[in-house]
Amino acid sequence: MAQPLLSRELAVETIERVEAKLREGFRPTGMGGSGAGAASAAADEWGISRGTVNGRLAAAKVNYGLEPDETLYRPRQYQHHSPGAPAMVSQDHIKEPMPDGKPIVVCVIGDAHDSPHLPNKERFYWLGRFAAEHNVDWVVSVGDWMTMDCFSSFNDRATFEGFSKPTFEQELASFHASQKEFQRGLGALKPRKLITLGNHEHRAWKYDNFHPDGISHAHMVEEAFLQWGWRTSMYGEYRFIDGVGFTHIPFNGRGKPLAQGQHANKAMCDTIHGDDHRATQITEHKSGPFRTPTVYSAATALPNGFIEGFANKGGGTWRSGVCLAKIWGGHVRSWCFEEMSLLEHKYGSGRDT
Repeated sequence: MAQPLLSRELAVETIERVEAKLREGFRPTGMGGSGAGAASAAADEWGISRGTVNGRLAAAKVNYGLEPDETLYRPRQYQHHSPGAPAMVSQDHIKEPMPDGKPIVVCVIGDAHDSPHLPNKERFYWLGRFAAEHNVDWVVSVGDWMTMDCFSSFNDRATFEGFSKPTFEQELASFHASQKEFQRGLGALKPRKLITLGNHEHRAWKYDNFHPDGISHAHMVEEAFLQWGWRTSMYGEYRFIDGVGFTHIPFNGRGKPLAQGQHANKAMCDTIHGDDHRATQITEHKSGPFRTPTVYSAATALPNGFIEGFANKGGGTWRSGVCLAKIWGGHVRSWCFEEMSLLEHKYGSGRDT
């Protein structure tokens, strides 16, 4: 049965309601930004679905050539009046509408650099306890959980330093030991797990590319993570949780890591990353009536105060710990960094009984 034709009266009323919201500062259809658009705001006020309003707008344009005058839009901003001028009736439209649903709690783990050279895995138990205590929905590692020095190209095995590199089998055994401790800390909690593989795990892919002997070390790395319930994404790729991007390090247009000072400047969404081993939160201005993205660096999950040898003891900006993010409506609404020393103080041997 054919759908009844939208009456002209209802089409005009729909247009007028949307234009009223444009005057109040709600965004035209297609314009980016936070909060509801004019059509959505009109639907909410009218008490009908947003899809119904959008359908009526489409029918009004097709059947009668009517559409909202988007030139009526004025950005939502505070309007200052000189003393003595009448006060504005209401500025409620300036407030960002409450997001749908509920906040998503994420435990974010920075570069852990697990290695056979660091046999004490107690810190992974502390990380698990922290996640369990906060009853998180997700655990996200932003990569470099494994150091993978066995495939490091910086030290040839013919050199003295290269001779001390662990084997691939030792790397995997160390990884499984760290995961066992992390799982012990989680206890009965079963959060969703995600890792955005870092440049250290990517060493397995690079090694396989230069040594096509039929053995896929990269596959075995992914398989090791899957055994512990981790979903993986390739080095440089983004994974999104409610509109917030997670990656090991943002790339430029040539597929290379962005310079550190460019992370926030180039960001198009709130982003959480690793790699630089710092605990930072940076927001850079973007012009226009939009919420500017913030970029968060998740530090490291190394032992407290530990600096890798490749940093030549120059890692004064390195921080070790764990992060807690609350994501809601496409943005990070809360961000907390807790240093590893505090985790050790709370959950370390002899203190957690």
